[in-house]
Amino acid sequence: MKLDLPLINNKINNIGIDLVYLPRMENKIDNKSFINRILSENEQLLYYKLTNKRRKIEFLGGRYACKEAYAKALGLGIGKVDFHDLEVLYDSNNALITNKEVNISLSHDQDYAIAIVLIGDNK
Repeated sequence: MKLDLPLINNKINNIGIDLVYLPRMENKIDNKSFINRILSENEQLLYYKLTNKRRKIEFLGGRYACKEAYAKALGLGIGKVDFHDLEVLYDSNNALITNKEVNISLSHDQDYAIAIVLIGDNK
C-alpha cells in the first residue's frame, strides 16, 4: 500500500505546534457559541454524534489544538486566521485529513491534547 506523504521528499517550510489542557474544555462541550466558533459544519456533524463526555472534550480540545498549530505554522496566529480556515476530518481509515495542503498529527493523553502541523514546499 502506497501512502501519499507529500512532505517526505519536499522541504518543510513551517511547523506549528499547540498543546491544550483538556480540563479547560470541559465547560465548553455544551457551549454552542464556542462550538460554532471553533468547529466547521462538517466537524460539528462529527462532534454531535459523540455521546461520551470524555470523547467530546478530547474532540473539541484536539480540534482547537490543530487550528492553533495551523495558525502558528502560517506564522499568523488565530485572529488573522479563522478557526474555520482549517477543517480536520477523517478518511475511510479514520486517519486525519484536512482541507489544506498540510500534514497534521494529533494526540491525546489524559489531560492534554497536542497537535503538530507541517507545511511543506511542494515545488
